[in-house]
Amino acid sequence: MTSNDDAATAVERFQERLPASLYEIAWQYSLLDWYSAVQSGDIDWNLAPEHLAYLTPNAQSDLFAEPDSLITVYADLSDPENPRLRPAADGGPIEIGTYTRSDRFRVGHAYPANKTSSMTDYSITTQKSADANHLAGFRDDAWGTNNVQDRFTDWARSEHAKAVREQADGDDRAILDGLAALGTDEETMAELGEAFIDQAGGEDVEFESLITVAVRPPGGDEYRYPGEVPVLNDVMVEKKSARLESISVDDASGDGTGYATGEVDTVTGGSPGLFGMYGKKQREHFPDLDTKGSDAWRARPLTFDMAAAVAAADSIFEDFYRGLGNNRRLYILPYLAVRRDELTPDAFEWFYDTVFAVLRDAESGEGGTFDTTVERLVQNAEADDKPETTPEFADGPTSTEYWDDVRFAVVFQVTGNPDRVYFDTLDGGYPPVALEDAHNQVTADAIFEGDGIFGTRPSPESSPLLGRKLALARQILYGYYFGRTTEPTRTSRQASETPTVGESDDHEMRRVRSLLTGGTIALQPLLEEYVHQLVQDQNERFDSDDEYIAFPRRSVVEQYTQLRALATAGVLETTNTSFDVTTTPMPDDPTDQEERLESFLENHAALDSDRTRAVFLLGGLVGRVTAYQTREDVSSTLVRRYPVDYLTKQTIKEVTTEVMQMDNSYAEAAEDRNYWTNQRYSSRLADTMLADDPSDWRMSDAELQWLYSLGIAYGLNDTSIDYESDESADQPTPADD
Repeated sequence: MTSNDDAATAVERFQERLPASLYEIAWQYSLLDWYSAVQSGDIDWNLAPEHLAYLTPNAQSDLFAEPDSLITVYADLSDPENPRLRPAADGGPIEIGTYTRSDRFRVGHAYPANKTSSMTDYSITTQKSADANHLAGFRDDAWGTNNVQDRFTDWARSEHAKAVREQADGDDRAILDGLAALGTDEETMAELGEAFIDQAGGEDVEFESLITVAVRPPGGDEYRYPGEVPVLNDVMVEKKSARLESISVDDASGDGTGYATGEVDTVTGGSPGLFGMYGKKQREHFPDLDTKGSDAWRARPLTFDMAAAVAAADSIFEDFYRGLGNNRRLYILPYLAVRRDELTPDAFEWFYDTVFAVLRDAESGEGGTFDTTVERLVQNAEADDKPETTPEFADGPTSTEYWDDVRFAVVFQVTGNPDRVYFDTLDGGYPPVALEDAHNQVTADAIFEGDGIFGTRPSPESSPLLGRKLALARQILYGYYFGRTTEPTRTSRQASETPTVGESDDHEMRRVRSLLTGGTIALQPLLEEYVHQLVQDQNERFDSDDEYIAFPRRSVVEQYTQLRALATAGVLETTNTSFDVTTTPMPDDPTDQEERLESFLENHAALDSDRTRAVFLLGGLVGRVTAYQTREDVSSTLVRRYPVDYLTKQTIKEVTTEVMQMDNSYAEAAEDRNYWTNQRYSSRLADTMLADDPSDWRMSDAELQWLYSLGIAYGLNDTSIDYESDESADQPTPADD
């Protein structure tokens, strides 16, 4: 077939409805994997898609190119009346060679997903790590399975082979009869075992290999591997289908409507699901699952083809995840959100070449291309102005029509014993791009440029969250966007510790989950973790010998920017806090510091109330005095005396009084006007803070401390609008950027 014929075959097997679960994504990936295989040239025979759905060609990829990794037994069935092993004159009954990537479909291996107990391969091809005596079939205990002899004595004579034989005829039946006949010939089997030990060089030699059987079919001249022999694939399908009825449940099949296909057929409930979600390693099954009797399949009914595709999908998905450290994986799974009758072979081929294969082949790990590929694909799919199609698809629909059907499923998994899926979503592309747009809208504000209060300090180059037109979708997806600004506790860098397997309180990813699943991000716990981050950053500053001010100004500005972005994107939940985080545009050309402060206060809803404004102004005054002290080489600055976590509702009045007294003392002592005027802070502060009792405020410590930190960052930066024209004007302060 041509490439387009193959694409048409894949399209014919697409689902009739839009994908609504990861099962449909798994089905698409089984078709894309089949298409990839036939396009690669590694399949030069007619391997049916329904057979490929049951195979696991990448299950033993670690053996590719390893010496002595493929043990092949040759069965000559060319004369149905006289089945035999290949004679010595033609090369003997067995060969020990190298398993290559191009062999992965030919050997027809079907391996159980998420296998935890003794080996049970569904195909005649099996895998074993053992000594030559074991692989020869001479071990006489119950554990001596998966060897060159039991491919004939057990697999070929199994109930599954017999069931297929009853439906087969002609050459297909002769092949199964011939293999079973060889298995009943004890003398031939013993000779096979001895031949293997001779080839191996002794019974104690260790192997890690695939063991397979190549057959010379009736009337044929050449030997063919199992994947090339349809009737052997049929037995594999039969055995794997039977297993799907008994994984963790009994008799798990019946007539019903397939959960993913919507078709009335024989369905099974024995699938372990994707990522082992419902395998026996897990602590729970579906609620109220009856594991015995004829009703077990009702809990999760899948047609057998779908269940097989689901079982094989995990090995395909292995090329589509990013490791986040500490056993965490984030799977990015692009797919087509189309029905069968809406999909053309051209569109399928375009998706395979432009999206699926590009991400699958991207290099993972540090310095790889996976990250940038994810970012580019997500942005292409979600952008209003989508890129053009490549020339070979120029005669089809426009690129916009193609890209409009691309979606990204996202799965966050913590691996271990057992593995845990923390969250999954079928629409993981749009929310990160929307938040990226909101973030870039915020950093384009006048406050971040020119004479804006955060225009130059910290410098945009010092942070991945500051600057214009930032590419943040990937950082948001991977959790770095939140991981950079938050810390789960204020006493230890807990984020760097290995989490408990399946830990649901992952501080980087819990907010990604909310974002991707249409939830909101609560401000109160976010502020708490912001403060924890600031406390630890400030403590590190206290212990540092550098010349920077002992305050994490850059961290505060990053958090401030992030809060505004979340609010702009409409995903910030503020019902449990005492203030809102909305802002209105500020003038981009304030004439002086007074106007700039007044504009900042008036255009931030968080500073509307007397109490929040007072806390911010206190921080601003601390920042102003600290900047002056730093210039004058005063070692015990106010940010050291009153760090972020010192401020509480119980201490704030005391701190306010002492800070204002110190400000007055510096002003009175500076007869040459060398001291900076801070009246714009102190006058407002006296009118608000000292007129109220802070102990009665309905305000959490996290809210109070973060606003205080924002004020400090503002005060440290509050230099003159045009300081070069005024000898007595404020000077910039050493910054942590």
